[in-house]
Amino acid sequence: MVSRVAVSRAAAVAVAAAVLGVSSCGGDEPPRLSLPNLLMTADQFPGGFSAVTMDVDQLIVANRATIEQAATVGFEPESCAPTADAKFNPQLSEDNSALLAGESNDGTFSELISTVRRDIDADRRATTGPCRVVTATPSRGTLAGAKIVTTSVELPSVVDAAVEQSFLVRSDSVTTLPGGAVRARSGLVANLLVRTVGGDTVTLQLGLSSGSDEVTEEQRAAVAPGAPLVPAPVSDDEFVQLVRTAVERATQG
Repeated sequence: MVSRVAVSRAAAVAVAAAVLGVSSCGGDEPPRLSLPNLLMTADQFPGGFSAVTMDVDQLIVANRATIEQAATVGFEPESCAPTADAKFNPQLSEDNSALLAGESNDGTFSELISTVRRDIDADRRATTGPCRVVTATPSRGTLAGAKIVTTSVELPSVVDAAVEQSFLVRSDSVTTLPGGAVRARSGLVANLLVRTVGGDTVTLQLGLSSGSDEVTEEQRAAVAPGAPLVPAPVSDDEFVQLVRTAVERATQG
């Protein structure tokens, strides 16, 4: 499924760690920025989630496949085609990023910390204003001919002295297949630029998503107009608090 949610379901099957070393030519070596130490710990996971195993390279490969597929998708409005991932993902590596991921019975979770600077303004442009509701129409693959309507709602930003930029969004997608079957997905994504206690700036990306194989007519009829067909793994307020926890960990780790 082509999704505008920044963190793909394939990405949320792992825990990985990478360390960025800063060398020195002098006698004193500066402290090393240990990216895994900036990630949340397992006891800070959302309720019902447990850690799973995958490394940053696997995340890169999964994201690359999603980006390549998105290149064959039409977007309406055209100006709302996502661009941030296409610039961000190729720069990631095991040396400059660390990944934490988990899953529950009906959802996935992931946290990425990277020294690669993400274009958060591009994320905001692709999901707010005229891009609050976007229709995607894949032309290739198993979803060719499907219609994917994604509605995004910006959530309150996290304000903190260590936060340079913050953008939180909830996106609900409804996919109507050519045969009439309907699938739904709900995702919560946060992208932030955070300054660590050592003065480094890192990208913090946090994502939670849930989805359904198919939503029946009866299930659709039971949902209030305008409400998501599939609930997100946590409430908006719980997600904002989770992001605050991640920021605190990243700045002090």
